Amino acid sequence: MERTRIYQSLLFIVILQQGAPTFESNPLKIVGMKTRQVTLYCESLLPNSPHGTHQCWYYKGSRIFCGGSPVPSRFDGRLSQGESCNLVISNLVEEDSGPYTYVSSSGYFGDVNLNVTNVPMVTSFLPYIEGVRGRSVILPCLNYPSEQPLLQRQNCWYHETTDIYCFSSPQSNTSRFTSRLIASNDNNLKISELQMSDAGRFTCFLGQSNYGKLKLTVKDVPVSKPVITKTPSDSSIRAGTSISLSCKSSSGSWPISYNWYKLNSQSGRYEHFASGGTLTLNPAEVKNTGLYNCKASNQVNGVTVQESADSELSVQSPITNISLLAIPKQLFVFEGQTLTLRCQVDSGSPPINWTWHRYTEDSKQPDSEFRHQQQQELKLTHTEQSSVYSCSASNNCLGQVTTLQSEKVKVFIVPRPVAHAISYWSLALSLCALIVLAVVLILRRKTTPPPSPPKKTALQPISTKAHPPPNTKQNVRGNAKTNVYQDSHQDNEKDFYCPLSSDTCTGEDVYDELV
Repeated sequence: MERTRIYQSLLFIVILQQGAPTFESNPLKIVGMKTRQVTLYCESLLPNSPHGTHQCWYYKGSRIFCGGSPVPSRFDGRLSQGESCNLVISNLVEEDSGPYTYVSSSGYFGDVNLNVTNVPMVTSFLPYIEGVRGRSVILPCLNYPSEQPLLQRQNCWYHETTDIYCFSSPQSNTSRFTSRLIASNDNNLKISELQMSDAGRFTCFLGQSNYGKLKLTVKDVPVSKPVITKTPSDSSIRAGTSISLSCKSSSGSWPISYNWYKLNSQSGRYEHFASGGTLTLNPAEVKNTGLYNCKASNQVNGVTVQESADSELSVQSPITNISLLAIPKQLFVFEGQTLTLRCQVDSGSPPINWTWHRYTEDSKQPDSEFRHQQQQELKLTHTEQSSVYSCSASNNCLGQVTTLQSEKVKVFIVPRPVAHAISYWSLALSLCALIVLAVVLILRRKTTPPPSPPKKTALQPISTKAHPPPNTKQNVRGNAKTNVYQDSHQDNEKDFYCPLSSDTCTGEDVYDELV
């Protein structure tokens, strides 16, 4: 390749997603000097070309070079192609700046942005590539010998003067790059998980006349706005299945932290839901339905945080187990009070359609004149609403409609008693109560026994003389004429008094002697 390529100014930026086998769509950036020539490298990295499989070069969407021959365009006479698919543009002008795309025969493509400048170049300038810390970069194996390299092993890549990868024995390398290097069939070298210490000069040395040098710089880049992707990508899924949501930023230095947030429909605010780049719901439930977003952050100039757009997830399920709840449970109220019937299901995804039915006596068919209520609750307050009711519910799960019918219940709403009638009844009940009380008192007075005789208040002095003989009993009684109760008995030895005679006195008729 011509020595004039020493004077080319190339700026490559290849940004890869950490841990991902595919490349990002960031274009390769190249800087060329006005009136000089520049080479655009045909790196076919991305599948599914938007231009088909024509093995062509495009400028701003229009063909300029196909099948080894130029296509009539504003570049007439200035485009050429060597043994490879690289495109050489000579006699650069400022109007040549812009986006270029190469499409291979297999449908892979690569974007290149060319910037033409008037800045003078020095002969010692090396083409260089900018990489991002923590991500991957591809070093192209260029061929423009500028000076005799002091290297010994051929078919190897060198970092400064140390071989880091040799195509003949890649596993024998013991450098700190070993576990992070992958070479392609075109001798390009991919370095993963870039570190700041990876910066420096790299040489692709295939032979004494086939080698090229370039410079790698590694920088810190703030995280870009993340994008959410769903697997499967369906907007609605059935409850019980699994779904994964991935949150990834296309650019930014690693490590990058990801956090998931879900909208609280009641508060209207997003609440933290989970952490990590991938959110997996297995199995997904109806309650997982809602709006999600994710935030990506990395440590660049402090903390950089970017928030994704909202992603809606709908988890659907058919309704199950319908029932009818009554408040109060007795299904009986006075007119003016509220009897509430509530239709409910055990599970099912919204929206759920509710329908109420009213039946006449001994009728199996609902009343056609009853106006269907679409609310989940039915409130009844009037006597004419006393009847038999049931409800039905239906929802749509992934295009399939499910309808369930509840059991029937009979409700009673009776007239409320008039206010003055209640007063009359209260007065009548009060009079009846007074009459009953009077009768009870009269009967109690008639059945009450006469009062007991008064207790003896004084006793005759007890004589210390001997008791008279039995034949003097009449004399003793004669001496006791002052005693009102002549048939009384007094035991002077035991100090008690009984108003009965001694032969009729019992323990229940004994009174203590009063002093």
